[in-house]
Amino acid sequence: MNASIKVWLTIAAVLICLDIFVVFRLLLKRIANKIRKELLENPKSSLVESGVSGKSRRSPKYAALKYLQMKQLVFLDFAKKSSIEKSIDLDWAEKKFLKGLKSAHKTKRIESAVYLGLLGTEKARENLEKSILVEKNAAVTLYIANALSDIGSPASIPALVSSLINSNHFYRNKVNLLISNFGEDLNVYLQQIQGDMRIEIKELIVDCSSVHFSEFTKNFLVKLIDTRENEIERLNSFFGSGKGDSCANCLYSSVSPDTNRRICRFKGDVNATYRCHKYKILPVSINSAVNYTRLVYKACNVLSYFQPQELDNSKYLDNDDAEIRNIAVKSLANYNSVNNLDRLFTFLGKPDTSESAEKAISMIIEKNSKYINTISKAFQEESNTEIRQKYARILSRRIEYFIMKLSSRDRKDAIEIITVILRSGRCSEVVDFLNKNKDLDIENELIAIIKQVVAQSSDLEKEFSNYLNERISTKCGLSPQVNTMPKMIATKDKKLIANLYVLLAVIILIFPVIYCIRHQNILFIVPFIEQLKTYVIDFNYYIAFYSMSISIIYLVLLFLSYMSAKKQARLWEIKNMSLLFKTKMLPSVSIIAPAYNEAKTIIESANSLLNLKYPDYELIIVNDGSKDSTIDVLIKYFDLTRVDYGFRSDLHTKQVRGIYVNRSMPKLIVVDKANGGKADSINAGINISHKEYFCCIDADSLLEDDALLKIASLSLDEAVETPALGGNIIPINGCSVEQGQIKNIKIPENWIAKIQTMEYIRAFMSGRLGWASINSLLIISGAFGLFRKERVIDVGGYLTSSGKYEKDTVGEDMELVVRISRSMREHSQKYKIGYAFNANCWTEVPEDLKTLQKQRYRWQRGLIDIVTFHRKMLFNPRYGRTGMIAMPYYYIFEMMGPLVEIQGYLMVVLAAVFGLLYKELALILFVSTILMGVLISVSSLVIEEMDSKRFEAKDLITLIIYSVLENLGPRQLFSFWRVGGYFSMLKTPGGWDKAERKGFSSSNVSDKEKMNEK
Repeated sequence: MNASIKVWLTIAAVLICLDIFVVFRLLLKRIANKIRKELLENPKSSLVESGVSGKSRRSPKYAALKYLQMKQLVFLDFAKKSSIEKSIDLDWAEKKFLKGLKSAHKTKRIESAVYLGLLGTEKARENLEKSILVEKNAAVTLYIANALSDIGSPASIPALVSSLINSNHFYRNKVNLLISNFGEDLNVYLQQIQGDMRIEIKELIVDCSSVHFSEFTKNFLVKLIDTRENEIERLNSFFGSGKGDSCANCLYSSVSPDTNRRICRFKGDVNATYRCHKYKILPVSINSAVNYTRLVYKACNVLSYFQPQELDNSKYLDNDDAEIRNIAVKSLANYNSVNNLDRLFTFLGKPDTSESAEKAISMIIEKNSKYINTISKAFQEESNTEIRQKYARILSRRIEYFIMKLSSRDRKDAIEIITVILRSGRCSEVVDFLNKNKDLDIENELIAIIKQVVAQSSDLEKEFSNYLNERISTKCGLSPQVNTMPKMIATKDKKLIANLYVLLAVIILIFPVIYCIRHQNILFIVPFIEQLKTYVIDFNYYIAFYSMSISIIYLVLLFLSYMSAKKQARLWEIKNMSLLFKTKMLPSVSIIAPAYNEAKTIIESANSLLNLKYPDYELIIVNDGSKDSTIDVLIKYFDLTRVDYGFRSDLHTKQVRGIYVNRSMPKLIVVDKANGGKADSINAGINISHKEYFCCIDADSLLEDDALLKIASLSLDEAVETPALGGNIIPINGCSVEQGQIKNIKIPENWIAKIQTMEYIRAFMSGRLGWASINSLLIISGAFGLFRKERVIDVGGYLTSSGKYEKDTVGEDMELVVRISRSMREHSQKYKIGYAFNANCWTEVPEDLKTLQKQRYRWQRGLIDIVTFHRKMLFNPRYGRTGMIAMPYYYIFEMMGPLVEIQGYLMVVLAAVFGLLYKELALILFVSTILMGVLISVSSLVIEEMDSKRFEAKDLITLIIYSVLENLGPRQLFSFWRVGGYFSMLKTPGGWDKAERKGFSSSNVSDKEKMNEK
């Protein structure tokens, strides 16, 4: 036996031992976690009765830690708390965390801040106050600020306020509201510093006034608004003076009197200051005119809510600033509505305030419907057609009132108002009323009006034909509309196809060329069959070392994933609900669920999404022209009504045909639109959404009730903006579901789904988590991702033929992340795209090979399309790690790699046929493909089990077995399919290609449907 074989045998033995060690460690840790779970499920009893009371054999130090953890979970009265604290060593805990507050590790400093806040001692408070003034990481500072807020000592107010100076918007937005919790003590302190000219102080007072409004804050807000022009002039004279050398990339450039350093703001960004590439500068807060103006608008809004009378003044109602003018107009709806209606009618006729006046009048009738007659009278007396239509839009919110008047003595006026309302395009309420109405007289009256308006408008004729039921539509003399929406025809990208042919030729020819260069001395001497054997041996070594290279990459990512998961698990453990549910601590979220032929699963998914633990969210389900009964199932189950819903079209999409709501379920909005694909559906949802972030989730998926909390809470752990965050995807096949909640977690019975379960765990836990840890994550699954709405709109939304780039892709989820990363890098903006390994989304996976093959073809087409579309980023140092590491990896190993692998499999077969599969070569292939693959898979299971222990021991053992089996055929088959996806790109562009769903296992839907039928 030669030395190289011994080396590879040793490596194989080491890997086998590692595989066995990881498996045993996983199973033993599972037993330990089961015991820990039992303790956590009853923390009070476990601490008080077995350890905290001092009767346990556990150390006092351990008891102190458990006590602090318990304080996050349960409330103890003073007597019980005093009793426990006497029996444990809290002094040791205080010393430990005071030391940790100075640690070089961010996570340790955060943990120490949280536990010191729970201790709440005087020494803890004093050290937290000192730390908040020297801490440089905004995320750590936020946790320290929260700890001081929880302690609640007025002595901490100066330190908290000082921490705001020169901090970023992320920090100030949250901490201002934490400071506001100090109530009257804060009010006294703010009066002492109200003369401070720094914008952070002014912003603090404005934010606090929105929580604790007083005479002092009222006077401050009024003064802030009244001195706006003078302050802006001062700021412009300072920052716009052009003193000194200016930077071509900077909007402002001058010298700060406080720091004597040059300060710059990049063009196009008014929210933050960044390091200039030309000058060595520190990021400092700039009191720009833009930021000051925004602060004035915020002050106006606070004043309009608490003291609207203050804005009832000509200096605001006729202000030169249009925004102040409109806020003042809208504030008239907040008090003395009777006298203010006439004044609002006046503003309704002015172009710059008409929209605000319309909203204000609508608010008045929402609060008190008795004013409808006053508005109706104004409508009758108005001669201007445009203003009459505005009155009609306002009255359309109470159209049922006028419909019922069709059988009264005011019938003539009601007919006129309804006619104008319909002509203005607001017909949804009339359609819904007619479809549910049982009064024949009112029906006949409305049909007469409809016949009149549709004769003058083809758009209204189409609208009524599409949405009135068949009987009413026939009675109106309308013919059913044929859906003339043109079928989406994917066009070939000839340039892309040409490039793919070139790449294919390179991959096929590169190894023969290498062979010719290496063996040029025997090319025309040795017989062909001998040269073929030599070529086969060479190629097998190439593929072996290729496999070793990619396995090493996977191992590095696995190590990074493990470290990142440990950090996330530690940080999640200290995030209690009181922190996460504090005002503005987490961003507001619009959940957008595109649905295409999801009738079997849509109700379970919707119920799941409507029952999430999250402080501020809405659910938008977008029916993308389904051919099944998806929209009908939703309307019937949730008792939805079609309404005229106003929204901004920031992104171009296919036609929105209707928006449905249920007034008693304000969180739910259902959108019906023409088929345009998944990306187009999400863009439509973005247009309709109202929140700061949106969460993209497949409509056939279920979120765990705390999944949104876990993924959004990652934004608290980063000191920079998080424009995109991804979550974990787990196959739901085999689980039982009731009312949108998973009641019984089981791995799938189908062997194909079992392989995918193991594959998903490996891909997410050892892949995406690792890439996220080095801020190079390029894929966030379309099944579950969180995006900042503003950033997505800035880059043009999801890629569609209807949008900015006039291009479709089947890999819209990855493409958007790449485009956001590209944009942030091009604008030199700091950001972090994160991944939450413990935020779980459950989705159905294919259970037959044909459907699975179609899915993998689609994935590979999407990958190829995206990598080639953004090829400018490849090996481009301008894009940092994304351009130098992530994009090359996906290009070489994910896009081109399968073509190399398939050639390698062919050469292995030829080597076996020629008897050339030597022991050394076989060992290298076995180590690089099988043993490495098993190690990565079982290690991924360890990471998956780090936070949530969802699988039973029996299922866990089955997954361990499949982590071995998936490397013995399935992974090779998937490589063949990826090559098939490559070749399919050369022939026919693909679409959404939605797979047929079996639906979740549940009795709830059928029971509800039976009840509705009765």
